[in-house]
Amino acid sequence: MDVMSHRSSRPPSPASVESTSTARERIAQALREAQLTAREISAAASVREHDVAEHLRHLERSLLHGGEQLLTEAPHCIQCGFAFSQRERHGRPSRCPQCKSERISPPRFKIVRDD
Repeated sequence: MDVMSHRSSRPPSPASVESTSTARERIAQALREAQLTAREISAAASVREHDVAEHLRHLERSLLHGGEQLLTEAPHCIQCGFAFSQRERHGRPSRCPQCKSERISPPRFKIVRDD
């Protein structure tokens, strides 16, 4: 039996699947399964938390061509409840414009199909 054909007939291991997919593909897959914060995305897709916002910005544009969209649950101030509903950036705001508190909940993201 040919050794090369034997190797190619095996299913890929989870580690090799992860290494062949891009960071954005891993992020997209994680967001199709659950609503996640940047920290949770970082852990699920093996990317730095600091880089997640940039990946989300690009992913948001590419999803439009595939009939999907990135939904964002707006961050809000834990102290006064102010919602950052008009915010377009994907990162966490530094402080509340109303009460100046720095206790801000992180935004949460999810990918859904356009229907």
